[in-house]
Amino acid sequence: MSSTSSVASSLKTVRSSLAALAARLGVQAPVLVAVSKTKANELVEQAHAAGQRDFGENYVQEFVAKAPLLPKDIRWHFIGHLQSNKCNQILRVPNLYMVHSVDSIKLANKLNNACQNAQREA
Repeated sequence: MSSTSSVASSLKTVRSSLAALAARLGVQAPVLVAVSKTKANELVEQAHAAGQRDFGENYVQEFVAKAPLLPKDIRWHFIGHLQSNKCNQILRVPNLYMVHSVDSIKLANKLNNACQNAQREA
């Protein structure tokens, strides 16, 4: 099985499982965030071609380097520990969708201020 069909097949299996569980519980299926840390851009592109749009990264340097090279309709989720001095760096990614790892009021305020300075919605 090629890596392309393997990525697509794996996504299909996970989505099907999520949909079945959501139906059984009577709730909306959650958004699947595919974690792309340490994965080659080619694999991210294969998942994108299979319909995946939400991707998570947890290393700032990898995130800001990888995101501009991949499709612009990806909704990037930052899922790693974010140091307050790195807030401005992650905001350079125009399609940053969400930061999941805000773990202090100090960081929330720094991120909010960085969003305001970058004229982005917080």
